[in-house]
Amino acid sequence: MKESFDINDNLPIIVGVGQVVKHWNGLELNEAPNPVEIIKEAIEVALCDASDVDLKEEIDYAAIIRTFPDSLPMSYDPFGKIINLPAAVMRGLKIKPKNILYTSAGGEQPQFQVSRISEKLYNNEIEFAVIAGGEVNGALKRAIKLGEKLNWASNEDFSISDSGPKTDFITEYELKNGLGLPPQTYASMEEGLRSRLKVSVTDYAEYTSKILSKLSEVASKNEYAQFPKHLSPSFLSTPSRRNYRLYNNYFKWSMAQDAVNQSAAIILTTVRKAKKLSIPQEKWVYLHGYSNIEDTFVTHRPDISKSDAINLVINKALESSKLNANDIDYKEIYSCFPIVLILAAEVLGIDPTQECLTVTGGLPFFGGPGNNYSSHGIASLVQSLRKDRGSYGLVLANGGFMSKESSGIYSTNAPADWAIIDNRDDQRFIDNRPFVNLLEEDCEAKIEGFCIRYNRDTPESGYVIAKNDQGRILAKIKSNNYNMLNLLSKNIDVVGKHAKFSHESGYNYIIDLNL
Repeated sequence: MKESFDINDNLPIIVGVGQVVKHWNGLELNEAPNPVEIIKEAIEVALCDASDVDLKEEIDYAAIIRTFPDSLPMSYDPFGKIINLPAAVMRGLKIKPKNILYTSAGGEQPQFQVSRISEKLYNNEIEFAVIAGGEVNGALKRAIKLGEKLNWASNEDFSISDSGPKTDFITEYELKNGLGLPPQTYASMEEGLRSRLKVSVTDYAEYTSKILSKLSEVASKNEYAQFPKHLSPSFLSTPSRRNYRLYNNYFKWSMAQDAVNQSAAIILTTVRKAKKLSIPQEKWVYLHGYSNIEDTFVTHRPDISKSDAINLVINKALESSKLNANDIDYKEIYSCFPIVLILAAEVLGIDPTQECLTVTGGLPFFGGPGNNYSSHGIASLVQSLRKDRGSYGLVLANGGFMSKESSGIYSTNAPADWAIIDNRDDQRFIDNRPFVNLLEEDCEAKIEGFCIRYNRDTPESGYVIAKNDQGRILAKIKSNNYNMLNLLSKNIDVVGKHAKFSHESGYNYIIDLNL
């Protein structure tokens, strides 16, 4: 690698990546993926990717991405509690780093940790770090379905730093009036975006299906994908037995699939340490720009069809890298739901139906391993950049309801200068936006978005978000209001229509809709 300037020995670099996927059919219990073992395996693969020499003992900092079971308000452990997952992984590797972090929950965490660890490396606080995570929700679901018992219980005793779940991106007002699981929350924002784009319900389904089909094409060629099959736009936009409707704008294959057995790991160090360990320069991939921004709660945002956080983190990463959007050769955009892809494409000024927005295949088709998906995205991007030397790649990692955004730009080219990024001005912009008054009263308002949840083909529950001059109201559909459920489940555009609301016993309800 030839550069026209001296490379700073303190520069943080990625030197190793590893990915693992298990396609377990449930027939051999001794082959069932284990949460600890699959993460351990990814770390071992990443270490081997970095060097032929055993580097385990060099690890002085480990960040383990929080698993899905440990991200729930009440941990779900049908096959035994893993009391201290990071310690169990380190014990399995027969190492004990000076610092071990169990991250908070959120899909932004892999890129966020790359950013934070890079800062620590640059400041000489640590020398050799690993980020790793994994999920075996696929094995868990299959074993339960087959009535099999697996033993995952573990209780390691050495201390770690545990950030806790911190799933603090939803309010009591939102929970009691309809928001909740990601699909039912994103669905209303997706409706708002469709309306802002001035696209009909049918045309929007076709539009998003073209985007998703391009993802599935990438997944079909990825050896680490859990669901490697190319699905056509017509299949993805049409309800069927294999692609049944779950929400008003989401079919089965419209969103992240969590029944996966996947893990990934990333090894980071400095140029100085890499030289000392004789890690080949062709392995080195540099973090150029990056950014981390937190947004407010969904009902507090000025426009539910947009994400200021996505806009800010992508532009700050580009600015700090001294690059333009058209300099980016590879894009790995978080793809839990189509809206994230579309909003990122808006920022980048590209057509998401024409340009590829993933190097993995995306969460619906590559697979959605909980909070750890973007570790796979970064690992895949590193592999692409090593092959296409001198090119640039962008990662956008998303947590919550577009609540926490992290971005990074990578290349085998070394940056001429590197600095720790200050996001305070961008964060202040988010924090200082005009206050949105939330209504709990009888009123009329104009619909911004809505969600209908289906049980296969039958509409089961729902809510709407609406606004008037006094503020915003989030309101559920009463469980016995079949007329409203059926009306909103019809393939019609209700965004922008006026509705009447009532406030009863602490809850908001939509009671009438003026079409």
